[in-house]
Amino acid sequence: MEIRHFITFRKVIEMGSFTQAAEHLGYTQSTVTSHIQALEEHLGAPLFNRMGRKVSLTDIGTKLLPYTQEILDTYGKIEGITSEGQEMRGELKIAAPESLTVYRLEPILSEFRKKFPHVSIRLTNATCGDNKKAILNGHADLAFVMLPQMQHSDLIIHPLMDEPIVLVGSPDCSLTILDERYKNQKLNECLITNEKECSYRRIFEEYLREQRIAPASTMELWSIEAIKRCVMSGLGISYLPLMTVKGEIQEGTLKVIPCVGGFQQIFSQVAYHKNKWISPALKMFIEITLKHARDWSCAEIV
Repeated sequence: MEIRHFITFRKVIEMGSFTQAAEHLGYTQSTVTSHIQALEEHLGAPLFNRMGRKVSLTDIGTKLLPYTQEILDTYGKIEGITSEGQEMRGELKIAAPESLTVYRLEPILSEFRKKFPHVSIRLTNATCGDNKKAILNGHADLAFVMLPQMQHSDLIIHPLMDEPIVLVGSPDCSLTILDERYKNQKLNECLITNEKECSYRRIFEEYLREQRIAPASTMELWSIEAIKRCVMSGLGISYLPLMTVKGEIQEGTLKVIPCVGGFQQIFSQVAYHKNKWISPALKMFIEITLKHARDWSCAEIV
């Protein structure tokens, strides 16, 4: 067994197929197959159930996964050994939702890139729930989420900032406030929203259920920018993080529709596994993130 076999094994799990793993690793599919076969021959059992183009772990594959993570973490520590004066190198795997990627991470990534140009950053976007899973299963080194205050025995979590969520509509939207008058009523407006797994969508829909308020219809879109465009065009209303619509509210192309009743607070947070080896690159990325979070808070106070 060789390190590259374990790297291939983990990549197949991440991508869900031999073909996609080969593309990301720069191998032929036959090479990926040979790496997996080498592990299977050594263990005397198959690691994957092959169902068409997709694969899933067998019981033996599931048992091998945590050991693979330990092996690759140790390998990363060895690769990360640098003598004084050498450039920092390595790879960081970061998971974040679209909202934080677009509206919070740019200055963090920019500063880190300027200071450590030889560290490769692999940034993936997914729902906050999927990002949390990514650090728990070792697919990401660090995850950003927007959730109610997170607590988990296996995670180190740094709250970054309270992220207000607001209901917005176009300036011509007839809805000016959502209060007790709409209880047990159906709104004329369409609710324009993102994926069902989104944390703040779930909170707002729970509020509507409790108030027995129903939107005329629901439109699901793939990005916050698309949602904003539709709301500005008068196609409906949306419940979005304030940071994503602050500019449009100031310009007058969107208006805030106050909602009577309390909502669960949402925070931007950064988290990593408590057993994760903190490489020099990861340590510096966390420090830069926390510094920028302090700047965000100071800007809000001003």
